[in-house]
Amino acid sequence: MQALDIDEAKGIITAYNERFLFIPVALIHSIEDRLTESLGPITATSFQYSIGKQGGAQYMSMAKKSGLDVKNPDDLQKIAERLGTLGGWGKLTIVDVDFAKKMARIRWTNGVSVRNRKGKTPVCHFGRGILTGAMEQTFGRRCESLEVSCQGKGDRFCEAIIGDPAEITRHAER
Repeated sequence: MQALDIDEAKGIITAYNERFLFIPVALIHSIEDRLTESLGPITATSFQYSIGKQGGAQYMSMAKKSGLDVKNPDDLQKIAERLGTLGGWGKLTIVDVDFAKKMARIRWTNGVSVRNRKGKTPVCHFGRGILTGAMEQTFGRRCESLEVSCQGKGDRFCEAIIGDPAEITRHAER
């Protein structure tokens, strides 16, 4: 939170030289709902994921500006805590990261996309996209992800596997 700067005179909040906006979680839900109503659930999911990926890349850019090393597992956990958890996205934990295989497993609880615990499918498309975009920056290559556990389905936490698209496809087919 030391990097957070609030300029009340200008009405601007910045962190690591990037402008921030505090918004209610209900706005995220409203955007998800409007996308689904207007475009259908499959296209809405794709939009949320793609937008999240762009945001995740921006988070890693800010992490680099703050002096954190995105190639260091300890710093990755700090990034998750500072930019994820303190940013209000939920409690983030780096479960595993393999730089040689360019694969990661990331867990989060209380994500902004989880509204209930009664669904049949994972719901964290935006958050999963953010994590995927962040890991693309970390690994220096295109990544995809699969949410293997979701609080929106009644699981204790949400968890995604992120890495090489072909490897993620193999996980999805299992």
